[in-house]
Amino acid sequence: MSDSDQGKGSDVLDAQDRTRFEQLVLPHLDAAFNLARWLLRSRADSEDVAQEAMLRAYRFFRGFHGGDARAWLLQIVRNTCY
Repeated sequence: MSDSDQGKGSDVLDAQDRTRFEQLVLPHLDAAFNLARWLLRSRADSEDVAQEAMLRAYRFFRGFHGGDARAWLLQIVRNTCY
């Protein structure tokens, strides 16, 4: 495997982590959008921020060590807004 392939693979979750992500994080997508909408007051910008926040959450899901997935995701949304 080349170095470029290894770099790409670091953002890919295995099947078990992907299932956990879908169960823990995806149910809070509406809350993520609503928070972004409240912070930004723009539907278009909120859609972009919610999408970027979900990508960041997916990318760094291995760093999530349990707890409140909603609070974790909403913090990512806040950070993405600013």
